Amino acid sequence: MPKNVLYADDDPGLRRLVERGLGAQGVQVVAVEDGLAAMEAIQKEEFDVVALDHYMPRLDGLGALQRIHEMPNHPPVIIVTGAQDSGIAVNALKAGAFDYVVKDASGQFVPLLLAALQAAVDAMRMRRGREAAEAELREQKDKFEKLATERALLLREVNHRVGNSLQLIAAFLQLQASGAGNADVKDALTEAMRRVMAVAQVHKRLYTSNDVQSVSVDQY
Repeated sequence: MPKNVLYADDDPGLRRLVERGLGAQGVQVVAVEDGLAAMEAIQKEEFDVVALDHYMPRLDGLGALQRIHEMPNHPPVIIVTGAQDSGIAVNALKAGAFDYVVKDASGQFVPLLLAALQAAVDAMRMRRGREAAEAELREQKDKFEKLATERALLLREVNHRVGNSLQLIAAFLQLQASGAGNADVKDALTEAMRRVMAVAQVHKRLYTSNDVQSVSVDQY
């Protein structure tokens, strides 16, 4: 049930009927005489839902509807009309109204108005809940993508350093082999250098390939 409703109508008698009818259901109604007064009220107070008469002086319902929809986190809007013209309803819905209600001078439309206000509030609550969930999902996705990017950068840095370290070890072994006077020592150091280079090649193969499940050892 909406708690705070703004109702704009240039007919003071209908404003009183709406105030009494909705007030009897526990709904607080702020009733104003036209669209400009409605815009002033929205600037001062937050409303669950707004109902606007289609024909009003200074600023009519569709004009006020357009201005309300330009506001962030705007409330849903119901267009109320006394004209039996389906074109008005179509134009109102195209302009972004949640619903429209045909009014009568006796006030019998008030229960229909209340039902439309309730449906609009429920729909807006669901919509904003969905938007909040989607926003949270996007935020979590952005965080995941950021972490994945950071992890990829760190992994590349680690692999780069491991590759450099293996190259450095191989270079030291080759340097020692070149200065060794004993043939057996020279052969052993050269063999060790070749094995380190084989490990370096396997490492490079693993971090530059999409397939890390297997390695053809005989190639190394």
